[in-house]
Amino acid sequence: MAESREDRIQRLLSEGLDLYGLGEVSAAIVTWEKVLELDPSSSEALDYIRTADRRQHPRPPRKANMAGAVAAVLQEAQALLRQEDFGAALDVLRSASGPGFGGIEFEATLDLTRSRLYACYTEQVGDLSRIPHVESSPGSLKQLNLPSDAGFMLSMVDGTTSVADLISVSGMDAFEALHTLSSLMEAGIVEMRD
Repeated sequence: MAESREDRIQRLLSEGLDLYGLGEVSAAIVTWEKVLELDPSSSEALDYIRTADRRQHPRPPRKANMAGAVAAVLQEAQALLRQEDFGAALDVLRSASGPGFGGIEFEATLDLTRSRLYACYTEQVGDLSRIPHVESSPGSLKQLNLPSDAGFMLSMVDGTTSVADLISVSGMDAFEALHTLSSLMEAGIVEMRD
C-alpha cells in the first residue's frame, strides 16, 4: 500500500526530529527540506529548518557557562541514546534544570528519549489489558521507601484493574504511568498476569 502524501510528510517531520535529537543537524535539515518539496507552505518544516540553521550558525551566547552546560547535557544524553541506554539518557535530561535548559534541541532530545523508552515499556508490559499484581507482602512494602509516584501507582494495583485502566485513572500521562509501572516491575514488586 502506497504511503499518502500527508503520511509521508508526518513521517519525514518525525524522522527529522529524531535526527535532530541525536545531534545530526545536517541530516535533519535535508529531511525537512524533503517535506518542503512535498508541501512548500509547511510552517512546521520551515520552523525546524530555521532553528536547526541557528544551531549550525549560532550567535555568541549571552551566558557562555549556561550554553556550555546545556551543550554538555545534550551531548551526554545524545551519546547515551546512540548506545540505546534510554533510561540513563532520561536521567541526564531530567537532572538538568534551571533557566536556559529548554529550547527545541533540548525538547527534541527529551521527546526522542521518551518515545524510545515508551516503546520499551509497552514491550515490557505487553498487552495493556494485562493485570498487574503486587508480589511483595504489605509489611515489606513499607520498608521500601518508594517515591510518591511509585507509591501512588502501587496503591492502585489491586489485582483486578488492567494496565490501561491504571493509566486512565492515575491522572499521569501514559509515559509516566508506564515508566512508574516498569520501575515497579524491575524491582520485583509488581508482576504482570493475563
